[in-house]
Amino acid sequence: MAGAQTSLTERDDPAHAPEAPLPDSLLAPPAAHDTIRALRDAAHRFIAASIADEDQAARAAAMAVPACVLWNQFLRFDPTNPDWPDRDRFVVSSTRHRPLLHAMMRLAGQTAAGEGVIEYGAHPAVEMAFGPSGQGLGAAIGLALAERQMATRFGRSIVNHRVWVLSCATELSTGVALETASLAARMALDRVTVLLEITPEDADDAADALARHVASGWSVRQVAADDSDAVHAALAAAMRSRKPCMVACTVRATPRRIPLRAPQGDLASLMWARVTRRGAAARRSWLRRVAKHRHRAEFERTIEGRLPSFWREDWIRSWQVAAGPLPSAMLHTATLRPAALRASRPRAGQPAPTGRPAPAPPRPAGSTTTGTTTTAGTTLAHGRQGLVVLRDLLPELLCLFSRRGGELTSPVWGDDPAADCGIRVHGLAALLNGVAAHGGLIPCGATTFVAIDRMRPALRFAALMRRQVIYLLTDDGLALGQDGAGWLPVEQLASLRAMPNVAVFRPADRRETMESWELALRRTDGPSLITLCPTAGEGAESAEPRGRRPRFGSARGGYVLDEPRAPRQVTLIATGSEVAIARQAQRALTHEGVHAALVSLPCWELFARQDAAYRDQVLGQAPRIGIEAASAFGWERWLGPGGAFIGMEDFGETAPASELYRRLGITAERICDTAIRLIGETGRDFPSPSGQKAESGRAQPRPTARKG
Repeated sequence: MAGAQTSLTERDDPAHAPEAPLPDSLLAPPAAHDTIRALRDAAHRFIAASIADEDQAARAAAMAVPACVLWNQFLRFDPTNPDWPDRDRFVVSSTRHRPLLHAMMRLAGQTAAGEGVIEYGAHPAVEMAFGPSGQGLGAAIGLALAERQMATRFGRSIVNHRVWVLSCATELSTGVALETASLAARMALDRVTVLLEITPEDADDAADALARHVASGWSVRQVAADDSDAVHAALAAAMRSRKPCMVACTVRATPRRIPLRAPQGDLASLMWARVTRRGAAARRSWLRRVAKHRHRAEFERTIEGRLPSFWREDWIRSWQVAAGPLPSAMLHTATLRPAALRASRPRAGQPAPTGRPAPAPPRPAGSTTTGTTTTAGTTLAHGRQGLVVLRDLLPELLCLFSRRGGELTSPVWGDDPAADCGIRVHGLAALLNGVAAHGGLIPCGATTFVAIDRMRPALRFAALMRRQVIYLLTDDGLALGQDGAGWLPVEQLASLRAMPNVAVFRPADRRETMESWELALRRTDGPSLITLCPTAGEGAESAEPRGRRPRFGSARGGYVLDEPRAPRQVTLIATGSEVAIARQAQRALTHEGVHAALVSLPCWELFARQDAAYRDQVLGQAPRIGIEAASAFGWERWLGPGGAFIGMEDFGETAPASELYRRLGITAERICDTAIRLIGETGRDFPSPSGQKAESGRAQPRPTARKG
């Protein structure tokens, strides 16, 4: 029967022995046909008991033989400890195979009789949620990347597992699957194997997709899904391969009907006993190795997701080194990493993992990169500074970047080919999801703000699983540089803020950027997006408030950046680069005798979680004006019925950054005109939320609005 197996690639060189010892299944003959047949029948009966329609149940059980061979002969797991960190990962990426997953979990003793459908998060054996087509398959590649990063840092003695994926041909042609497949081959992730179901209806499309995977550098083999010997041989070859592997299993045109009979749990339990003993023995051996490992404490901290001790002290100290006006040299990696800080930081003692090369030579902060002038006052420069510091403070931080993201964040991460995903931003996002699901690493992706539209399915998948993923999005807002903006980000911010479990940070200055970084690192219940601007807007040098600002104000999502000395007449609310413009308008209004408060709202999601009393204190009762270079959609939540918004609502403008702001009317002059108009309409003053009293002899604003 083994002769029925065909290969689309040359057989891998057996001289390349894997680093890990081979399981017993590779050294012994294939499992007896009677055992696999009995396990297949048991899985069939469990599926038939949960699905009333016979045809649907037969289609759901079409991959029962490959699944039984994998679980019985190759998959390393311990049913009594399903969250064992060094277990093999089994990812089911398609809802078509959900009943088969539940049947295998039940047969292996990971779930009890009578339990219903088990979703992601309810059991450790369900490694991935069922999301958009191709997302689970792409995230599985990220699991393999995380495994290699952890093994590079701590060694194969305690990090030595594989990733197995059960997928279908319809997912193979999705864009995210093709992008991640290309990245897996380029990164040489040889510990991922995909079991692919090919139905007669999908045969033509699958042939093209398999050819593309072969061209990308995958090892692909085709077998019959009901041939246990051929499946065993293909999986054994995948264990020896030095490439990512795919085993394409062709199923019958008419699936085998399943008789509706009760599951025979006792028989299945007896057959799985040897597998259970093998997994338990492997876990006990792993525990002994961990106990003797010289970096046991660091490994356990990383696996538990705890940040290093005293990391925040070093984090604050590094920012204090760069406090005050930043000279160009302060943005260089070596300047921001004091020798004493580097020496006191705990390390795992292993070579730096792939993706952390040595820093590039110094480059002045005001130098030009791909037509975009970055200065010391930009949030992009501060975000780069945060990467520089965190690169040493948190060895578990794994950063991947797109081509444009790497240009704007270098020389922090350099030009390492494994960390550079090129233009495959959708694949980049899918890899980050897998890294987050693996555990032990903090995934971070650097790309452009406009690329978020291509990454949205993967971002939504991370939000659905509530996984910590940090995105650095550059080119925020209109300030794309002096070459002019070829696109206008009208609706992106509003759509991202509408997505559940996602936090969007839009810092305005150095302090807010630092706080956004820390909040994103501490937030573990969903993705965090930090939008950074590569150019300094007009008046950015005066964005800092005159008086004392709240300590760590970004932690509450919004705060009063500058409160007037008299009761408010108007409240200016801005985010990101537009805070500097609002600051200019506040100063102009003060000169006119108008008492305006300035509010920064870097994170709507955190601000919405605050109690109503705090939100009322920050927003006040005076007329409110929102300023943001984006759509007004959603701003009515903070502006109220009598507020006004200054932003943009349409496409079609292209100009240098400063000129574009003027064309769209996002200027201090227009803010002043709008403020005076609103005050004239209300005709009264409003008490300060902080309880401050008005000064005597307060100047009155002009009764009529100025003409633009």
